[in-house]
Amino acid sequence: MPTVNPDFNRTIARLDLDTERSGIFTPGVSAVSFTDADLRHFNDCVARVAPGTPPLDSLQIAGAARRLARAVGEASQARFILIRMRRAGEVRALLRDRGWSCDEALRQRMVDLVAYVDGKQRLIPDDVPVIGGLDAALLMDLAMEDLRAELDQYADFCRYRQGEAARLGAAPQDVLLDRPSWEAARGEEVRLERQVRRIRESRYADGGEHEVFKVR
Repeated sequence: MPTVNPDFNRTIARLDLDTERSGIFTPGVSAVSFTDADLRHFNDCVARVAPGTPPLDSLQIAGAARRLARAVGEASQARFILIRMRRAGEVRALLRDRGWSCDEALRQRMVDLVAYVDGKQRLIPDDVPVIGGLDAALLMDLAMEDLRAELDQYADFCRYRQGEAARLGAAPQDVLLDRPSWEAARGEEVRLERQVRRIRESRYADGGEHEVFKVR
């Protein structure tokens, strides 16, 4: 039974890009090739979606592909890639949702990210066995440092909207809810929770034994 290194399901910082330890030959990977123009296109996108990230070179990409292929073993797809493509799906949903507004610069990063993931000029096409889409997964990983909080908030927004839809007996898309309304509702919930906690933790009288009231 092949085993998968759990590090491949974490961030790119935990994905070893050391070319000297990546090995020389891995079946199914040696046939993958890309042009300098493709690599420039990838790194241009890296610079837009994850500003400050150093560009990756072809040896680093190839080394990551060999290590991932060996970690996956005989499986048909890498979980590392699948998980990140699900997150890319969340980005698409966020961009399409008229109820969700966000910082324009952050939105543009997400637009650029999805444009690369869905585009035709890719380093490793999706139809390559095992490692297909690795470049898109790496790009998603690099972008997640700045996107994670936004995606987590959007997920909570969606859960809240679904709850409101159930309460009203309506479809989620028919619930008129925007980000400011969601933030206000969540803020009210937090205030109520704090108030309840204070009441539970407070004492109505301090110290000593209290007389027991008797009915005569």
